[in-house]
Amino acid sequence: MKVAIHQPEHFPYLGFFEKMKHADLFVILDDVQYKKNNWQNRNKFLNKNNVEDFFNVQVEKEATKKLINEVSVVDGPWRKKTIKKLQQNFNIDTSDIYSYDKLIDVNMASIIWAREKLNINKPMVLSSDLSIKTKSTQRLVDICNEVGATEYISGLGGKTYLDDNLFTCKISYFKPKIPNNYSIIQHI
Repeated sequence: MKVAIHQPEHFPYLGFFEKMKHADLFVILDDVQYKKNNWQNRNKFLNKNNVEDFFNVQVEKEATKKLINEVSVVDGPWRKKTIKKLQQNFNIDTSDIYSYDKLIDVNMASIIWAREKLNINKPMVLSSDLSIKTKSTQRLVDICNEVGATEYISGLGGKTYLDDNLFTCKISYFKPKIPNNYSIIQHI
């Protein structure tokens, strides 16, 4: 069984979904540290004027001290602003996606929305449901062992930090064939 593991990004880029299509099981790594200025609560697209534009989910001030699945979304005008921006540029209603109070729920709603649009039906599990507490490469190895992986599909960045010797299954490094790194919303 081919397994891919990825953090729950906000409306991830097309490569996220290409990797998902190559896997038999996709694990959402939701119980790791939230990182500021990453893709967990924001993404970008080219707007109608062909200008790069960011859209985001405003999170609590203490988010960097929490795991992704613990981070709360703050109330405020950001919701309406983001929903309006996506409506104006892509003619889609994302109000349901932005109705949640936890970042993980917003991101999972965006991932599920895109999976439906792309007709991807691969099984998906949350790493938090596996109750694995190890760190770094060992955590990925333990997830692979827990789900019975015969192959771990890593992104290319894994070449710089993975300790391949720890894996008992095959490791492959996936290079997406995509036109750009903009949010999936740009492509649907």
